[in-house]
Amino acid sequence: MKLFLNRRQMAVGVLGLAACRAAARPSANKNPPAPPPRIGVGLYMMRELLAADFDKGLADIAGTGITSVEFAGYFGRSAARIRSALAANGLRGVGAHCLRPDMAEAEVAEAIAFCAEAGLPYAIAPLPLIPALKLPITSREEAQAAVLKLTASDFQRSADIFNRFAEQAKQAGVRFAYHTHGLDFLPFGDRHAFDIMVERTDPALVDFELDLGNSISAGVDPIPLLERLKGRVPLAHAKDWQPGYAPSPVDIPASAPIGRGSIDWARLLAALRNTGVADLLIEQEQAPKAELLEILRDSRIYLEGVARR
Repeated sequence: MKLFLNRRQMAVGVLGLAACRAAARPSANKNPPAPPPRIGVGLYMMRELLAADFDKGLADIAGTGITSVEFAGYFGRSAARIRSALAANGLRGVGAHCLRPDMAEAEVAEAIAFCAEAGLPYAIAPLPLIPALKLPITSREEAQAAVLKLTASDFQRSADIFNRFAEQAKQAGVRFAYHTHGLDFLPFGDRHAFDIMVERTDPALVDFELDLGNSISAGVDPIPLLERLKGRVPLAHAKDWQPGYAPSPVDIPASAPIGRGSIDWARLLAALRNTGVADLLIEQEQAPKAELLEILRDSRIYLEGVARR
């Protein structure tokens, strides 16, 4: 029996042992899977509830299992009271829809400072400039007519304004984001208004809150947008539509509770996870006040269940 190994045999044995050990332990370079987005609520959906009794409304929202909220109005509360109300209910403030491109500089500074003091990391503009729209809005038809008068130049001007807002937000320790609606998919030649916004805004400063339902109702698949803008879409909105509508950048289809409409949420949630979206905020349109909390709870449970599959 041969009781010794030559140098070549020893080298092969050592390398083979090292390879086995390396295969047995997890690779240090392998990235863990990204977590699914946190499920929260856009408080615009809950505005009637909060207007009636802010403190009870916020507590009731927390009672549905929701832990993240995004403001659209503060119901007369100061930044300090917003911060304390969130803490008292175990809620995390994601941001606020609080900026308009036609605001005076002092108003912009005040809105951003409010977010910083209240502990809201995002100051969000929910609309571009709409020069033909006069406030207060008196009818949906009036708003639609104003939207249809928008030009590419209007979106360019909005993008330039948002770059300035984002710089101001950065100085205050807050991020700026622009929230999309169907109107962002108005066509201009061979591209959409949203393409102008993406190309003209500073990617280091301006993030996007992509409303998935709004883009789908406009006839645009949001998944290629999420992939194109990976890293610039930390927030998204969730809403669902009853089937049978005609896609349009200005018309709003009939609403449906999330998971009981026409949208493929398994496909969307996988894309949100793969592109690093941190927060998905429920915002159902046209929900009856008496059913708001039940719809919110059911929507959260549905989305979290789909995300775990």
